[in-house]
Amino acid sequence: MNTEANIVAQLDVVEDTYRRSRLRVMQRIALGLLLAAGVLFAVARSQHGQHPAWGYLEAFAEAAMVGAIADWFAVVALFRYPLGIPIWHTAIIPNSKDSIGKSLGNFVENHFITEDSIVEHVRKADIAMRLGEWLIHPVNSKQVGNATAGFVRQALQQSDGDAIREIIRELTTNELVKLDLSALAGGGMDALVAEGMPQTILDAVLAQVGGWLADEDNHETIGSVMIRSLGIENGMIKSVVQAYLPKVIESLQNHVTEARQDSHHPLRAKVGGWIAESSMRLKADPEWKSAITRYQQQLVHSERVQDALNGLWDTLRERMLADLQGKSPALVNATQGLVEKAGRMLVTEDSARQWLNAAIESISRTLVQRYRGEVTPFIEQQLAKWTKEEMSDRIELAIGRDLQFIRINGTIVGGLVGILIHALTVVL
Repeated sequence: MNTEANIVAQLDVVEDTYRRSRLRVMQRIALGLLLAAGVLFAVARSQHGQHPAWGYLEAFAEAAMVGAIADWFAVVALFRYPLGIPIWHTAIIPNSKDSIGKSLGNFVENHFITEDSIVEHVRKADIAMRLGEWLIHPVNSKQVGNATAGFVRQALQQSDGDAIREIIRELTTNELVKLDLSALAGGGMDALVAEGMPQTILDAVLAQVGGWLADEDNHETIGSVMIRSLGIENGMIKSVVQAYLPKVIESLQNHVTEARQDSHHPLRAKVGGWIAESSMRLKADPEWKSAITRYQQQLVHSERVQDALNGLWDTLRERMLADLQGKSPALVNATQGLVEKAGRMLVTEDSARQWLNAAIESISRTLVQRYRGEVTPFIEQQLAKWTKEEMSDRIELAIGRDLQFIRINGTIVGGLVGILIHALTVVL
Protein backbone atom coordinates (compact mmCIF):
# COMPACT_ATOMS: atom_id res chain seq x y z
CA MET A 1 0.00 0.00 0.00
CA ASN A 2 1.35 3.40 -1.00
CA THR A 3 1.96 5.72 1.89
CA GLU A 4 2.04 9.49 1.58
CA ALA A 5 5.85 9.44 1.70
CA ASN A 6 5.99 6.86 -1.12
CA ILE A 7 3.61 8.89 -3.25
CA VAL A 8 5.70 12.04 -2.75
CA ALA A 9 8.87 10.10 -3.65
CA GLN A 10 7.23 8.78 -6.82
CA LEU A 11 6.10 12.28 -7.79
CA ASP A 12 9.66 13.56 -7.24
CA VAL A 13 11.00 10.86 -9.57
CA VAL A 14 8.44 11.74 -12.24
CA GLU A 15 9.24 15.44 -11.93
CA ASP A 16 13.00 14.81 -12.11
CA THR A 17 12.52 12.65 -15.19
CA TYR A 18 10.47 15.38 -16.87
CA ARG A 19 13.04 18.07 -16.04
CA ARG A 20 15.90 15.88 -17.22
CA SER A 21 14.20 15.29 -20.59
CA ARG A 22 13.64 19.02 -21.08
CA LEU A 23 17.28 19.69 -20.15
CA ARG A 24 18.48 17.14 -22.69
CA VAL A 25 16.36 18.79 -25.42
CA MET A 26 17.90 22.21 -24.74
CA GLN A 27 21.39 20.73 -24.61
CA ARG A 28 20.84 19.14 -28.03
CA ILE A 29 19.58 22.43 -29.43
CA ALA A 30 22.64 24.29 -28.13
CA LEU A 31 24.93 21.55 -29.47
CA GLY A 32 23.09 21.60 -32.79
CA LEU A 33 23.72 25.33 -33.18
CA LEU A 34 27.42 24.76 -32.50
CA LEU A 35 27.58 22.02 -35.15
CA ALA A 36 25.62 24.20 -37.57
CA ALA A 37 28.12 27.01 -37.02
CA GLY A 38 30.95 24.58 -37.68
CA VAL A 39 29.38 23.39 -40.94
CA LEU A 40 28.73 26.97 -41.99
CA PHE A 41 32.34 27.88 -41.23
CA ALA A 42 33.65 24.98 -43.34
CA VAL A 43 31.42 25.90 -46.28
CA ALA A 44 32.25 29.63 -46.06
CA ARG A 45 35.95 28.83 -45.72
CA SER A 46 35.85 26.68 -48.82
CA GLN A 47 34.27 29.55 -50.77
CA HIS A 48 36.68 32.16 -49.45
CA GLY A 49 37.34 34.86 -52.09
CA GLN A 50 34.43 33.85 -54.33
CA HIS A 51 32.21 36.61 -53.01
CA PRO A 52 32.51 39.19 -50.15
CA ALA A 53 29.43 37.71 -48.48
CA TRP A 54 31.28 34.48 -47.77
CA GLY A 55 33.71 36.47 -45.67
CA TYR A 56 30.91 37.72 -43.49
CA LEU A 57 29.46 34.21 -43.15
CA GLU A 58 32.89 32.85 -42.27
CA ALA A 59 33.39 35.55 -39.60
CA PHE A 60 29.89 34.87 -38.23
CA ALA A 61 30.43 31.13 -38.04
CA GLU A 62 33.90 31.42 -36.51
CA ALA A 63 32.78 33.84 -33.81
CA ALA A 64 29.61 31.79 -33.18
CA MET A 65 31.70 28.68 -32.53
CA VAL A 66 33.97 30.60 -30.18
CA GLY A 67 30.97 32.01 -28.30
CA ALA A 68 29.23 28.62 -28.15
CA ILE A 69 32.31 26.79 -26.90
CA ALA A 70 33.14 29.53 -24.36
CA ASP A 71 29.61 29.52 -22.96
CA TRP A 72 29.52 25.70 -22.97
CA PHE A 73 32.69 25.75 -20.91
CA ALA A 74 31.19 28.32 -18.50
CA VAL A 75 27.95 26.37 -18.01
CA VAL A 76 29.64 22.99 -17.62
CA ALA A 77 32.22 24.44 -15.23
CA LEU A 78 29.42 25.23 -12.80
CA PHE A 79 28.50 21.57 -12.33
CA ARG A 80 31.52 19.44 -13.27
CA TYR A 81 35.00 19.39 -14.76
CA PRO A 82 34.82 20.12 -18.52
CA LEU A 83 35.72 16.91 -20.38
CA GLY A 84 36.73 15.48 -16.98
CA ILE A 85 39.79 17.75 -16.82
CA PRO A 86 40.23 19.30 -13.29
CA ILE A 87 40.84 22.82 -14.55
CA TRP A 88 41.24 25.52 -11.89
CA HIS A 89 37.93 27.06 -10.78
CA THR A 90 35.71 24.51 -12.46
CA ALA A 91 33.09 22.17 -10.88
CA ILE A 92 32.23 25.22 -8.80
CA ILE A 93 28.95 23.99 -7.28
CA PRO A 94 30.09 20.54 -6.04
CA ASN A 95 33.40 21.92 -4.75
CA SER A 96 31.60 24.74 -2.94
CA LYS A 97 28.83 22.58 -1.48
CA ASP A 98 29.49 23.46 2.16
CA SER A 99 29.89 27.19 1.59
CA ILE A 100 26.75 27.21 -0.58
CA GLY A 101 24.80 25.55 2.22
CA LYS A 102 26.00 28.09 4.74
CA SER A 103 25.35 31.04 2.42
CA LEU A 104 21.90 29.72 1.53
CA GLY A 105 21.08 29.23 5.19
CA ASN A 106 22.22 32.75 6.08
CA PHE A 107 20.24 34.20 3.19
CA VAL A 108 17.03 32.40 4.15
CA GLU A 109 17.54 33.21 7.81
CA ASN A 110 18.23 36.91 7.28
CA HIS A 111 15.77 37.65 4.48
CA PHE A 112 12.89 35.17 4.81
CA ILE A 113 12.68 33.82 8.36
CA THR A 114 12.29 37.20 10.07
CA GLU A 115 9.81 38.21 12.72
CA ASP A 116 8.12 40.85 10.58
CA SER A 117 7.81 38.68 7.48
CA ILE A 118 6.41 35.67 9.35
CA VAL A 119 3.96 37.77 11.40
CA GLU A 120 2.84 39.59 8.25
CA HIS A 121 2.04 36.31 6.51
CA VAL A 122 0.26 35.00 9.60
CA ARG A 123 -1.80 38.20 9.80
CA LYS A 124 -2.78 38.01 6.14
CA ALA A 125 -3.78 34.37 6.51
CA ASP A 126 -6.42 35.21 9.19
CA ILE A 127 -5.96 31.76 10.71
CA ALA A 128 -8.73 32.30 13.26
CA MET A 129 -11.35 32.84 10.54
CA ARG A 130 -10.14 29.84 8.56
CA LEU A 131 -10.17 27.71 11.68
CA GLY A 132 -13.68 28.87 12.57
CA GLU A 133 -14.99 28.11 9.08
CA TRP A 134 -13.39 24.66 9.26
CA LEU A 135 -14.72 23.87 12.73
CA ILE A 136 -18.26 25.02 11.98
CA HIS A 137 -18.66 22.45 9.22
CA PRO A 138 -20.57 19.41 10.60
CA VAL A 139 -18.30 16.90 8.85
CA ASN A 140 -15.16 18.44 10.38
CA SER A 141 -16.65 18.84 13.86
CA LYS A 142 -17.77 15.20 13.78
CA GLN A 143 -14.27 14.15 12.74
CA VAL A 144 -12.86 16.02 15.73
CA GLY A 145 -15.43 14.34 18.00
CA ASN A 146 -14.64 10.88 16.62
CA ALA A 147 -10.91 11.52 16.88
CA THR A 148 -11.31 12.61 20.51
CA ALA A 149 -13.44 9.57 21.29
CA GLY A 150 -10.89 7.29 19.62
CA PHE A 151 -8.04 8.82 21.59
CA VAL A 152 -9.95 8.49 24.89
CA ARG A 153 -10.98 4.91 24.07
CA GLN A 154 -7.41 3.91 23.29
CA ALA A 155 -6.14 5.66 26.42
CA LEU A 156 -8.73 3.85 28.57
CA GLN A 157 -7.91 0.46 27.05
CA GLN A 158 -4.16 0.83 27.40
CA SER A 159 -4.09 2.62 30.75
CA ASP A 160 -2.44 1.07 33.79
CA GLY A 161 -5.51 0.30 35.90
CA ASP A 162 -3.65 -0.45 39.11
CA ALA A 163 -1.66 2.79 39.03
CA ILE A 164 -4.69 4.96 38.20
CA ARG A 165 -6.81 3.16 40.78
CA GLU A 166 -4.20 3.85 43.46
CA ILE A 167 -3.89 7.50 42.45
CA ILE A 168 -7.66 8.06 42.55
CA ARG A 169 -7.94 6.29 45.89
CA GLU A 170 -5.16 8.35 47.46
CA LEU A 171 -6.42 11.65 46.04
CA THR A 172 -10.00 10.98 47.10
CA THR A 173 -8.92 9.83 50.54
CA ASN A 174 -6.80 12.94 51.08
CA GLU A 175 -9.60 15.23 49.94
CA LEU A 176 -12.18 13.50 52.14
CA VAL A 177 -9.88 13.78 55.16
CA LYS A 178 -9.34 17.49 54.45
CA LEU A 179 -13.07 18.21 54.48
CA ASP A 180 -14.15 20.25 57.52
CA LEU A 181 -17.29 18.27 58.29
CA SER A 182 -17.94 20.28 61.45
CA ALA A 183 -18.10 23.55 59.55
CA LEU A 184 -20.13 21.95 56.74
CA ALA A 185 -22.62 20.47 59.19
CA GLY A 186 -22.89 23.75 61.10
CA GLY A 187 -23.40 25.69 57.89
CA GLY A 188 -26.01 23.18 56.76
CA MET A 189 -27.91 23.55 60.00
CA ASP A 190 -27.77 27.35 59.69
CA ALA A 191 -29.22 27.06 56.21
CA LEU A 192 -32.01 24.80 57.49
CA VAL A 193 -32.84 27.27 60.26
CA ALA A 194 -32.85 30.20 57.80
CA GLU A 195 -35.38 28.37 55.60
CA GLY A 196 -37.56 27.28 58.56
CA MET A 197 -36.91 23.62 57.89
CA PRO A 198 -36.53 22.55 61.58
CA GLN A 199 -40.14 23.50 62.32
CA THR A 200 -41.30 21.77 59.17
CA ILE A 201 -39.41 18.65 60.12
CA LEU A 202 -40.79 18.87 63.67
CA ASP A 203 -44.33 19.09 62.26
CA ALA A 204 -43.73 15.98 60.20
CA VAL A 205 -42.30 14.12 63.20
CA LEU A 206 -45.19 15.15 65.44
CA ALA A 207 -47.68 14.04 62.79
CA GLN A 208 -46.06 10.63 62.64
CA VAL A 209 -45.94 10.37 66.44
CA GLY A 210 -49.58 11.43 66.73
CA GLY A 211 -50.64 8.88 64.15
CA TRP A 212 -48.62 6.16 65.86
CA LEU A 213 -50.20 6.99 69.27
CA ALA A 214 -53.69 6.99 67.77
CA ASP A 215 -53.22 3.48 66.35
CA GLU A 216 -54.70 1.07 68.96
CA ASP A 217 -52.48 -1.73 67.63
CA ASN A 218 -49.54 0.14 69.18
CA HIS A 219 -51.07 0.61 72.65
CA GLU A 220 -49.98 -2.80 73.93
CA THR A 221 -46.44 -2.05 72.80
CA ILE A 222 -46.55 1.33 74.57
CA GLY A 223 -47.66 -0.37 77.81
CA SER A 224 -44.91 -2.96 77.59
CA VAL A 225 -42.32 -0.24 77.05
CA MET A 226 -43.56 1.72 80.09
CA ILE A 227 -43.44 -1.35 82.33
CA ARG A 228 -39.96 -2.31 81.23
CA SER A 229 -38.76 1.29 81.55
CA LEU A 230 -40.05 1.59 85.12
CA GLY A 231 -38.73 -1.88 86.05
CA ILE A 232 -42.09 -3.02 87.40
CA GLU A 233 -42.19 -6.69 88.46
CA ASN A 234 -45.27 -6.71 90.72
CA GLY A 235 -48.37 -8.00 88.96
CA MET A 236 -50.74 -5.67 90.82
CA ILE A 237 -48.75 -2.59 89.86
CA LYS A 238 -48.64 -3.83 86.27
CA SER A 239 -52.44 -4.02 86.32
CA VAL A 240 -52.65 -0.46 87.62
CA VAL A 241 -50.33 0.76 84.89
CA GLN A 242 -52.38 -1.06 82.24
CA ALA A 243 -55.52 0.55 83.66
CA TYR A 244 -54.06 4.07 83.42
CA LEU A 245 -52.45 3.44 80.01
CA PRO A 246 -55.35 4.94 77.95
CA LYS A 247 -55.15 8.18 79.94
CA VAL A 248 -51.37 8.30 79.50
CA ILE A 249 -51.73 7.82 75.76
CA GLU A 250 -54.50 10.41 75.61
CA SER A 251 -52.30 12.85 77.53
CA LEU A 252 -49.41 12.23 75.12
CA GLN A 253 -51.73 12.76 72.17
CA ASN A 254 -52.91 16.06 73.66
CA HIS A 255 -49.32 17.26 74.10
CA VAL A 256 -48.51 16.29 70.52
CA THR A 257 -51.62 18.06 69.22
CA GLU A 258 -50.83 21.21 71.20
CA ALA A 259 -47.26 21.26 69.90
CA ARG A 260 -48.48 20.84 66.31
CA GLN A 261 -51.12 23.55 66.55
CA ASP A 262 -49.25 26.12 68.64
CA SER A 263 -46.47 27.82 66.66
CA HIS A 264 -45.12 29.25 69.94
CA HIS A 265 -45.19 26.01 71.89
CA PRO A 266 -42.22 25.59 74.29
CA LEU A 267 -41.24 22.36 72.53
CA ARG A 268 -40.65 24.26 69.31
CA ALA A 269 -38.47 26.79 71.12
CA LYS A 270 -36.49 23.97 72.74
CA VAL A 271 -35.92 22.28 69.37
CA GLY A 272 -34.85 25.59 67.80
CA GLY A 273 -32.49 26.29 70.69
CA TRP A 274 -31.01 22.83 70.50
CA ILE A 275 -30.36 23.20 66.78
CA ALA A 276 -28.83 26.67 67.18
CA GLU A 277 -26.62 25.45 70.02
CA SER A 278 -25.58 22.38 68.04
CA SER A 279 -24.70 24.57 65.05
CA MET A 280 -22.50 26.84 67.16
CA ARG A 281 -20.76 23.92 68.82
CA LEU A 282 -20.14 22.24 65.48
CA LYS A 283 -18.42 25.36 64.21
CA ALA A 284 -16.60 26.50 67.34
CA ASP A 285 -16.38 23.78 70.01
CA PRO A 286 -12.89 22.15 69.84
CA GLU A 287 -14.14 18.97 71.49
CA TRP A 288 -16.94 18.51 68.97
CA LYS A 289 -14.62 19.31 66.06
CA SER A 290 -11.96 16.92 67.37
CA ALA A 291 -14.49 14.13 67.85
CA ILE A 292 -16.00 14.59 64.39
CA THR A 293 -12.53 14.70 62.79
CA ARG A 294 -11.60 11.48 64.58
CA TYR A 295 -14.76 9.70 63.45
CA GLN A 296 -14.26 11.14 59.95
CA GLN A 297 -10.73 9.73 59.64
CA GLN A 298 -11.82 6.38 61.01
CA LEU A 299 -14.66 6.21 58.50
CA VAL A 300 -12.56 7.34 55.51
CA HIS A 301 -9.78 4.84 56.30
CA SER A 302 -12.19 2.03 57.04
CA GLU A 303 -11.95 -1.06 54.86
CA ARG A 304 -15.41 -0.61 53.38
CA VAL A 305 -14.82 2.99 52.28
CA GLN A 306 -11.35 2.20 50.89
CA ASP A 307 -12.79 -0.71 48.88
CA ALA A 308 -15.44 1.64 47.51
CA LEU A 309 -12.80 4.22 46.53
CA ASN A 310 -10.74 1.50 44.84
CA GLY A 311 -13.73 0.69 42.67
CA LEU A 312 -14.27 4.27 41.49
CA TRP A 313 -11.88 3.99 38.52
CA ASP A 314 -13.24 0.62 37.41
CA THR A 315 -16.80 1.92 37.48
CA LEU A 316 -15.90 5.13 35.65
CA ARG A 317 -13.80 3.26 33.06
CA GLU A 318 -16.51 0.70 32.35
CA ARG A 319 -19.20 3.34 31.91
CA MET A 320 -17.03 5.46 29.62
CA LEU A 321 -16.05 2.47 27.46
CA ALA A 322 -19.67 1.33 27.26
CA ASP A 323 -20.68 4.81 26.10
CA LEU A 324 -17.82 5.07 23.58
CA GLN A 325 -18.74 1.71 22.07
CA GLY A 326 -22.36 2.73 21.58
CA LYS A 327 -23.94 4.06 18.38
CA SER A 328 -24.03 7.65 19.57
CA PRO A 329 -21.37 8.24 22.25
CA ALA A 330 -22.06 11.17 24.53
CA LEU A 331 -18.41 12.25 24.32
CA VAL A 332 -18.61 12.50 20.51
CA ASN A 333 -21.82 14.51 20.63
CA ALA A 334 -20.53 16.80 23.37
CA THR A 335 -17.21 17.37 21.58
CA GLN A 336 -18.95 18.03 18.27
CA GLY A 337 -21.23 20.58 19.92
CA LEU A 338 -18.30 22.35 21.58
CA VAL A 339 -16.30 22.39 18.34
CA GLU A 340 -19.19 23.85 16.31
CA LYS A 341 -19.86 26.41 19.04
CA ALA A 342 -16.18 27.44 19.01
CA GLY A 343 -16.30 27.70 15.20
CA ARG A 344 -19.40 29.92 15.26
CA MET A 345 -17.81 32.12 17.89
CA LEU A 346 -14.67 32.59 15.78
CA VAL A 347 -16.71 33.35 12.65
CA THR A 348 -19.22 35.75 14.21
CA GLU A 349 -17.35 37.44 17.06
CA ASP A 350 -14.63 39.86 16.01
CA SER A 351 -13.18 40.06 19.51
CA ALA A 352 -12.65 36.27 19.74
CA ARG A 353 -11.13 36.16 16.27
CA GLN A 354 -8.82 39.11 16.98
CA TRP A 355 -7.74 37.57 20.28
CA LEU A 356 -6.83 34.23 18.67
CA ASN A 357 -5.04 35.90 15.75
CA ALA A 358 -3.09 38.08 18.17
CA ALA A 359 -2.14 35.01 20.20
CA ILE A 360 -0.98 33.17 17.05
CA GLU A 361 1.04 36.19 15.95
CA SER A 362 2.65 36.45 19.37
CA ILE A 363 3.50 32.74 19.36
CA SER A 364 4.89 33.02 15.82
CA ARG A 365 7.08 35.95 16.82
CA THR A 366 8.34 34.07 19.86
CA LEU A 367 9.10 30.95 17.82
CA VAL A 368 11.02 33.00 15.24
CA GLN A 369 13.02 34.68 17.98
CA ARG A 370 13.82 31.36 19.59
CA TYR A 371 14.57 29.19 16.57
CA ARG A 372 15.63 31.54 13.76
CA GLY A 373 19.29 30.92 14.58
CA GLU A 374 18.79 27.22 13.86
CA VAL A 375 17.78 27.75 10.21
CA THR A 376 21.33 28.01 8.87
CA PRO A 377 22.61 24.88 10.70
CA PHE A 378 19.49 22.99 9.59
CA ILE A 379 20.01 23.83 5.91
CA GLU A 380 23.72 23.01 6.21
CA GLN A 381 22.90 19.65 7.80
CA GLN A 382 20.38 18.80 5.07
CA LEU A 383 22.79 19.71 2.29
CA ALA A 384 25.55 17.78 4.05
CA LYS A 385 23.50 14.61 3.50
CA TRP A 386 23.88 15.04 -0.27
CA THR A 387 27.01 14.04 -2.10
CA LYS A 388 28.67 16.57 -4.38
CA GLU A 389 27.26 14.76 -7.39
CA GLU A 390 23.72 14.75 -5.96
CA MET A 391 23.80 18.46 -5.19
CA SER A 392 25.21 19.30 -8.61
CA ASP A 393 22.61 17.12 -10.31
CA ARG A 394 19.68 18.63 -8.36
CA ILE A 395 20.74 22.20 -9.11
CA GLU A 396 21.37 21.40 -12.74
CA LEU A 397 17.90 19.88 -13.07
CA ALA A 398 16.43 23.00 -11.47
CA ILE A 399 18.20 25.67 -13.56
CA GLY A 400 20.19 23.77 -16.21
CA ARG A 401 17.56 24.18 -18.93
CA ASP A 402 17.65 27.95 -18.54
CA LEU A 403 21.45 27.91 -18.57
CA GLN A 404 21.37 26.27 -22.02
CA PHE A 405 19.95 29.54 -23.34
CA ILE A 406 23.29 31.10 -22.38
CA ARG A 407 24.95 28.71 -24.84
CA ILE A 408 22.36 29.49 -27.50
CA ASN A 409 22.61 33.23 -26.94
CA GLY A 410 26.41 32.99 -26.88
CA THR A 411 26.36 31.28 -30.27
CA ILE A 412 24.10 33.89 -31.83
CA VAL A 413 25.62 36.95 -30.12
CA GLY A 414 29.14 35.67 -30.84
CA GLY A 415 28.28 35.32 -34.51
CA LEU A 416 26.84 38.81 -34.68
CA VAL A 417 29.94 40.23 -32.99
CA GLY A 418 32.03 38.35 -35.53
CA ILE A 419 30.13 40.01 -38.39
CA LEU A 420 30.63 43.41 -36.73
CA ILE A 421 34.37 42.86 -36.31
CA HIS A 422 34.68 41.61 -39.89
CA ALA A 423 32.76 44.62 -41.17
CA LEU A 424 35.00 47.04 -39.25
CA THR A 425 38.06 45.23 -40.61
CA VAL A 426 36.81 45.55 -44.16
CA VAL A 427 35.98 49.24 -43.73
CA LEU A 428 39.27 50.05 -42.10
